[in-house]
Amino acid sequence: MSFMSLPPEILSHICEDLEPQEWGALRITCHQIHSSTLEAYATRYFRVLPLLLTREGLDDLEDVAASETLRGWVREIRIIPNLFEGWPEYDKGRFKEPGLSHRKMQRMFRKIRGEKEESTSNNDEAELDALFDSYQAALEGHRAILDSELAVVLEKCLPRLKNVTTVCLRCYPFEFLIKANPRSFRCLGLREIKNRFNIDEMSGNIDFLGFKQNMLSMPLGLAFSQVVQGIIKSSHKVRALHTCGNMECGMNLGSIKLSESQYQSLLPLLTDLTTLHMCIRIKNDENDTFDESAFKHILNMLVTVAPKLKILTFAQWSPLEELSPLYFQDLSQNIQFSQLEELHLHSVELTVENLKRFLRTAAPTLRRLSMKNVSLTDAIIGARDPGPLTEERSSWGSSLSLDVIHKIQELWKQSFELLADSPKLQFVQLSSIGYRGREIILHDDLYLERGQLDAQPVSNAKHPVIRSEIYSDPTRGRSLNIAFSFNAETASISLKEWIMQLRMEMCNPAGRIVTRLPGTSGLSFNQEGVRSDSSTTLPPLGPGDPRPMTFVHMQQ
Repeated sequence: MSFMSLPPEILSHICEDLEPQEWGALRITCHQIHSSTLEAYATRYFRVLPLLLTREGLDDLEDVAASETLRGWVREIRIIPNLFEGWPEYDKGRFKEPGLSHRKMQRMFRKIRGEKEESTSNNDEAELDALFDSYQAALEGHRAILDSELAVVLEKCLPRLKNVTTVCLRCYPFEFLIKANPRSFRCLGLREIKNRFNIDEMSGNIDFLGFKQNMLSMPLGLAFSQVVQGIIKSSHKVRALHTCGNMECGMNLGSIKLSESQYQSLLPLLTDLTTLHMCIRIKNDENDTFDESAFKHILNMLVTVAPKLKILTFAQWSPLEELSPLYFQDLSQNIQFSQLEELHLHSVELTVENLKRFLRTAAPTLRRLSMKNVSLTDAIIGARDPGPLTEERSSWGSSLSLDVIHKIQELWKQSFELLADSPKLQFVQLSSIGYRGREIILHDDLYLERGQLDAQPVSNAKHPVIRSEIYSDPTRGRSLNIAFSFNAETASISLKEWIMQLRMEMCNPAGRIVTRLPGTSGLSFNQEGVRSDSSTTLPPLGPGDPRPMTFVHMQQ
């Protein structure tokens, strides 16, 4: 049998082992192979279009949109708005100093290896000057795209890309982008950056460890504004919208440049929305102003699209201060889910009643639920305010009375009981829950008893997977807490049995790295006045104190 007579499915399978350039070369050998492999080729490389915001990236997107052969295959656009980890500001001196040190060290290693030295200090200076100029030019072009040009290109391209149903924002470290293997990660606009910069050169000049949420949230907010404007101007409806994506760092409210009329114009284009990832960062630092108007518009957007949503991720980072409980109260009172199957609540602070109300409207259809960095804010009579959360206060639980500790645990018990009675819930994951920003530790005895490697646990517990270059919470992967999950497909007990056997403990004594949950401003625990009784307050744990931790069984 000749190669060209093979069925299209086999041809496509063979092509999967080829490099992109090899596949492209094969496809232009004859019309038959070109047509036979088109579906597999387009599905692999054009169904999802990652887009780095560079000049070349925008040009490539326009080329795909103009191609009658390729544009019909595109289903999703993934916009990468971060270049150089959120554009840290460097003057020429600050940029060159680490680069000179890096090259000096490289020169020393070459000398040790006996290699011939070709570069001089003068050449180093000139090369770093040129590298800085290139860095500045790339940064200025990137900022211009985020300021206005992205919306113009989306307005032009989206009407042609009629099958695009998903628009996502994604963030990747610059080091990952420039090192990425084209076979495993293809991105429009990436070739321009790889041609302009070398990872060995840039690693000596830019601190890649600066990949933090507060640096990413500004370009995410600007990109979201441009995406919304592009959707409005093109009148393009989407079914999935992701405002933050893989980083869960949140778009900065102050960076969102949308008017009230633009928010109103967006809503009719979201009537078919079934998937929403809405991640908000209230402030980056203490000097930021809380943009209450933008926050309310975004919450109103969520309320409007809720009836048709099937998947929702909602996060509202507020690492510097507690939000008024009225915000989530209004949200939980107005939101109505009718088809929601999957819900992820991250970095949210709310009262038990608001949480129960929010979950109750989703309960009839909800099948999967995760809660991470969720902090309750109910007032407790008798709670002594320990003040702002610091590393030194990691033993804060030991300064509260046993009565207050039991009340905190009772609050979470009420929430867990609602989960236990959810009719269709098949999967639950809990990680880093707390009270007023202070962490509570969960214990799953069923996992501890049967969690050995050679046994099948009745519930699934694992440490959250934290990649070294990607952080998913403000602790930057330092939390020692465990994410406990229940999966009905593998568990030998019911969800209610699993929920009700969980035990809770206040945060470990000093020495444990505390997780930073939302609501860490130290606002009073007691909104009706402090009634602490010093006679019932336990003294802080000291070195060698034999007193055991406080454990409370969920069961009555």
